[in-house]
Amino acid sequence: MRENRRALRFLFTANAISGFAQGISMLAVPWYFARQGASTTFNLVYALVTFASLFWGMYAGALVDRFDRKQVFLVTNIVEGLILLSVATYGFLTGSVPLPGILLAFTTTVFGYGIHYPNLYAFAQEISRPEDYGRITSTIEIVGQATSVVSGALAALLIEGLPRGGTYQLLGASVTLPFAVKAWPLHQIFLLDGLTYVVAVVLIASIRHRPVQLTQVELGTLWKRLRTGVTYLREHRTIWVFGLFSFSVFVGLLVELNALMPMYIHNHLRAGAGAFGAAEVAYALGALSAGVFVHRLFRHQPPVRSIILLMLLAGLGFGAAAATRSVSLFLAFSLVLGVTNAGTRILRVSYLFAHVPNEVSGRVNSIFNVANVLLRTGFILLFTLPFFARGSHVVWGYAALGAFIVASALVLVTRYRELSTPPVG
Repeated sequence: MRENRRALRFLFTANAISGFAQGISMLAVPWYFARQGASTTFNLVYALVTFASLFWGMYAGALVDRFDRKQVFLVTNIVEGLILLSVATYGFLTGSVPLPGILLAFTTTVFGYGIHYPNLYAFAQEISRPEDYGRITSTIEIVGQATSVVSGALAALLIEGLPRGGTYQLLGASVTLPFAVKAWPLHQIFLLDGLTYVVAVVLIASIRHRPVQLTQVELGTLWKRLRTGVTYLREHRTIWVFGLFSFSVFVGLLVELNALMPMYIHNHLRAGAGAFGAAEVAYALGALSAGVFVHRLFRHQPPVRSIILLMLLAGLGFGAAAATRSVSLFLAFSLVLGVTNAGTRILRVSYLFAHVPNEVSGRVNSIFNVANVLLRTGFILLFTLPFFARGSHVVWGYAALGAFIVASALVLVTRYRELSTPPVG
């Protein structure tokens, strides 16, 4: 429907604009702690925040299935924007953001992700036709990762800045910077983040849509509605196995990005924020490529087989990162991780769109997110041990994540026949 095509364009644009500054903030905070020599402290805080989001994730899924998805977007963006703008305002008034303010901004973004993505996918499924699911999920990935390319590149500039007259290598040529780029303090980055929420609210408020198929909204208590999602997965164990283990690349990505990569670059590679931002750009370019090509490349292949192949490639990439000490090879790994994570997500979401009814999709996705949170919390707590912060010991963290992803792929291999058969009911 033409009206829904316009709604999707507004939705994708709002998602890109808010995701742009979110990406900068989520890079700036862990790098801030890495520069302070407090990566272990940050990892402990990150583990606690991630664990706390476990309970929020369950509630968020019930909200997505209970209320109008557009209204959920509006309320969450307003709340997150107000918090980020308040933290930024305090920073401008006092000259800097204190530790509680930094952690509040970071926690707000983490909790925002907990409801944003289940709501985004449920809303997109609600206003899309089944034959368009692959194209819609690919477009979500393309828009999101194109945003990440820009935010990752800008983050490298804003976190540390660039001196006037500095010489840099670009595509084999030496480029001398004729101007200086001044580093931004955190309160300015948080202000940019907060303002993008305002723009997102305006765009979302302009959405006019019509559901492709009407779904019955379940009423009753929160516990009753949550139990419906659990019951659905208990009755469709194939969906549970697929959703749980196909999430492993995403688990590895988030743990690597926030808990390991700052230590890997700072302690193992002995590089600076430029390498940090470049790795984020390389990842985003890989993910963007996956958004453009994966659906076309694997459209004649069973989705589960394609996901398994991408998972094995990601696991091998983590192993390669653990075994090498090269900025160039690390950027190549980040590119591969972008391709494999985005590729598995596109194929995974398309599979779930086709197999899970829209009226329970928010709760089902929130249950998968809870399992994701538990796994991430376990890994992050493991990596808070002082052992991983010593010298190059962080490489053992990369090896552990690679082994986890390969093991998850092998579980899907053992259940391949069941996973390739459409569930009944």
